[in-house]
Amino acid sequence: MSADRKGVHKRLAAGFGVNLLGKGTSTLIQLVSVPIFLRHWGVDLYGEWLVLNSIPSYFNLSDVGFGSTAGNEMTMLMAANKQEEALDVFQSVLALTTVISATVGGLFMALVWFLPFDRWLHINSISRHDTNLVILMLALSVLLSMQETLLQAAFRCVARYAFGTLLKNIVQLSSFAGVSIVVLSGGGVVAAAKTFALINAAGTLMLWIMLRRSVPWIRYGITHAHWSTLRRLAGPAISFMAFPVGNALNLQGMLLVVGHVLGPTAVVIFSTARTVSRVAIQFMEMIKNTIWPEMSIAVGAGDFALARSLHRRACQISIFAATAIVVTMAVIGPTIWRRWTVHKFATDSVLLDLMLLLVLFSSLWSTSSVALSATNRHQRLAATYLTATMLSLVCAYILATKFGLHGVAVALMAGEIFMAVHVLRASLAFLGDTFSGFTAALFSIPRLRRT
Repeated sequence: MSADRKGVHKRLAAGFGVNLLGKGTSTLIQLVSVPIFLRHWGVDLYGEWLVLNSIPSYFNLSDVGFGSTAGNEMTMLMAANKQEEALDVFQSVLALTTVISATVGGLFMALVWFLPFDRWLHINSISRHDTNLVILMLALSVLLSMQETLLQAAFRCVARYAFGTLLKNIVQLSSFAGVSIVVLSGGGVVAAAKTFALINAAGTLMLWIMLRRSVPWIRYGITHAHWSTLRRLAGPAISFMAFPVGNALNLQGMLLVVGHVLGPTAVVIFSTARTVSRVAIQFMEMIKNTIWPEMSIAVGAGDFALARSLHRRACQISIFAATAIVVTMAVIGPTIWRRWTVHKFATDSVLLDLMLLLVLFSSLWSTSSVALSATNRHQRLAATYLTATMLSLVCAYILATKFGLHGVAVALMAGEIFMAVHVLRASLAFLGDTFSGFTAALFSIPRLRRT
């Protein structure tokens, strides 16, 4: 079966547009929220609010990757005209996430009043009662997002990824606006948390209403739910968990290694250098998220020619865009770094160049991995990523003792090169592509074939 290529260009453009909007929204929120909260709440209260916000974020892992796996599976099934099987996946995962969210939410509601979060987190500006209430409100909002992930998967399976993502961006912006109004009006943390929870609940309801109008065959219930479906999806779902764990090891674990071996000053230098160098990563993520649903559709329809074209062009755009950004940051990065850190320490141009160089390899394998991740064939990739990340930590510890932060950067680069080789080989083999054909396509004019 051939995938519908006539709408591919429009869907890719729309998908990239909403991802760009989402990234702009997130950036705007980060930039605007700081002065608003600091001016009206002060440093101490705002800092404690950020700490309380970090606790419920771990509940995002409680669906054990079933939301992402269901999105891939439903999209591929619909591309193959298997609507009943797609509904089977939706209701099966819906039943599971509902049970998980209700169980986790119920246990947390019972325990939150007995756990001394205020003492554990050194909360001094907020009473214990209000601390527990804020955590509870934020936790319920996060648990609701498990339902939202599945609703987004339903939009994606009918090639309406851009529309679903746009609605998600609207909810995100609305919740920020609501909380900001509360803060500007003199409201406290409890009022802000309640507003955040109510707007997110309303947003989830809005997503469901819009989904029912757009995709009437998607419906709540357990009539089509089967344990066999969950067992079949369990492997890919659990494998998805390796990515956030690996990211945590890569980001936070490396800081612990640097701090242990080289001290706190080195942590600040390394952390800020990495932040400056990772500007290109944000652009790569937008490309990756844009190409993801189209890859699922193409493979689900058995159109591997289109899947190869999507893979080649996505990698091409990522590499050339990353190169342009890296070269630009190599020139202006040191200046940005010095001003951002208000000249508190001497910048290390060699360290920054090494961190920028590893971004090129990261952009290649991250984009190429979509061929596997978007089709639930990422189990080996997940294991490899987790292994490579742990080995990078070991190498960083060894090299840091001899070469300082430069050794840490080299250890990170070795891990990225290893991942680039492994992922590219696996993706090309799955898509039936050749290295020579892939390489030649990188230097050709980007153009998807039309029917």
